[in-house]
Amino acid sequence: MFKIAREANGTKTYLKHSNTSSDMLFLNEADAADLIEKLKTHTKSNVVWSVQACID
Repeated sequence: MFKIAREANGTKTYLKHSNTSSDMLFLNEADAADLIEKLKTHTKSNVVWSVQACID
């Protein structure tokens, strides 16, 4: 399983499902990377997202 994460000011946060506190989880790394590319093209944010393997 994989999550999409970002780190800012030493704090790591994970992409959540809309209107929930649940982390968005992906079965494979490619699906998570595809969503990151979509986020980059549809937002003008300087946020850098990365794919992280879930160890839980």
